[in-house]
Amino acid sequence: MYQDPFDCIREYVQNGFDAIQDAVDQTTLRAEDAEILITIGGTSRAPSLTIRDNGTGILSDKAYSTLVSLGASRKTPARHAGFRGIGRLAGIAYCTTLRFKTKAAGESVATIVEWDCGRVRSYFSPGAEPVDVREVVGTSVKTRTVPEPEVAHFTEVEMIHLVNLGEEFVDISKLQPYLRQVCPVDYADNFEHADQVRNLALGYGGKLPVIRVSLQQRRERIAIYKPLKLSYPTSRRNVFSTITHLETFLRKDHGWYGWIGVSNFPGEIVDDTAAGVRFRVKNIQVGNAGIIMALAEQLTPTGSERRLQRWAVGEIFINSTEVVPNARRDGFEDSAAWRAIQRDIKEQVVKRVIKLIRGASSLRSAMNGFASALKRIASALDVPNLTTTAKTALETEIRKTLAVLAAADTKYPGADPKEVTLLISRFKELNEKLAKTIILDPLPLESDPDPEPEVELGADNTEETEEQEEDEEPAGDPSQQTGGEDEAEQPDVSSQESSGETGPQAPTTSRSSAEHSDLEIVRQVLAEQLGEDEAARLMALIVERLAKR
Repeated sequence: MYQDPFDCIREYVQNGFDAIQDAVDQTTLRAEDAEILITIGGTSRAPSLTIRDNGTGILSDKAYSTLVSLGASRKTPARHAGFRGIGRLAGIAYCTTLRFKTKAAGESVATIVEWDCGRVRSYFSPGAEPVDVREVVGTSVKTRTVPEPEVAHFTEVEMIHLVNLGEEFVDISKLQPYLRQVCPVDYADNFEHADQVRNLALGYGGKLPVIRVSLQQRRERIAIYKPLKLSYPTSRRNVFSTITHLETFLRKDHGWYGWIGVSNFPGEIVDDTAAGVRFRVKNIQVGNAGIIMALAEQLTPTGSERRLQRWAVGEIFINSTEVVPNARRDGFEDSAAWRAIQRDIKEQVVKRVIKLIRGASSLRSAMNGFASALKRIASALDVPNLTTTAKTALETEIRKTLAVLAAADTKYPGADPKEVTLLISRFKELNEKLAKTIILDPLPLESDPDPEPEVELGADNTEETEEQEEDEEPAGDPSQQTGGEDEAEQPDVSSQESSGETGPQAPTTSRSSAEHSDLEIVRQVLAEQLGEDEAARLMALIVERLAKR
């Protein structure tokens, strides 16, 4: 009946979930003690799989009729996950013997019902003569009772000697990922947004139904949790999609709520256990990502939006009792209620996912732009002094960039808060460095029409004259200006990098090359005697006095 053989295991987990919910409602079982245990057993030649729950069990006088009936169930869709009465027989296709053992609280015996699966399959093999279903049951089913403590209550399903595709059930590398997807289990501790989802469920009207499911093989026991986490590998090598926060949806009038994870959306998520928004009823997964992908395909004539749904993760919880999973539980039966929810999902969830993914490209471009601006401004500040114009331009750029980053959560949804915080911190550091940078405007050219009168030399001002001569500025090589140049075009400053500082760079003027050479000698002498920092300070003072001449 199922496309995926593992879906028969889901049927037994689903039945166990219903029995546990009934036991909790009847106060036979405390919710914190509820558990479904799935055990891999048998031998390598005859492997087996057992699913046991500690739910209500079945009374001995009803056990046989319940476990052999076809298409009959006392369950209701409003209260139970399973209600068709056929899923319990799904294991017949995958084992030699399908054994049920069940017991209700207060009774002293457990009832065992065994199906001879090989005989049942023979009745349906090609060319077999048609027979009455009562004959099939009469020749293929055996039953008996065994003593059990009165306090015990459980149902145990054992698929003995797995055959055909059933042999894959004991492959833990396939079984565990499947259970993590479909079981009504809790979120792992590494999913930091779990409380937000739980609160969303409470906001709808009730707790998210969760039970403990464990997988045991020999002495190893593994707790099963949902596969949701914060970071997923994508189709781009070594690139991960990382969730920063959740966007939630709540539609009580149509009977559903859900969430999607907002990330940097760098590419398609390759983790098949989580990719795409999943639908759940009673917290049990229905179908897989194919449902949301089919809805996205309806948005455009070419269906091009379908593939984008695997770039996101999320969950939609269906609570409306008018929306019923189909028999295979890979989708929902058509109904007015389901069509209304489909419209909601397409408008609110599918389109939102597409918009976020489209915006992620702009976000990455913006973040790359911020990083480039950071690098360029840092390079421009790697000088001892700046002109007023240059400083003002840098101050303006830093101020505007900080304003954009402060609003990044609304301007660029999906931006990594840690990345934004780091950028803000770096730009603030540059702003502080800029505030301490010495302003050094260009000197007036010698061709100025109103030059300052020359100082009259005398015996008493010889020292001042020598100081002024030392202050004459070099013309400077334009390649030495670092304000807006790319790093690859910067001059060789290896001798300066050793001290962590760069030498002062005077603005370009029309003074003679000899004067520039003299000033450079002065700078070098000061640096050798006093260090680069003090040399830069003194050279700034010298240039300041020259500017006042």
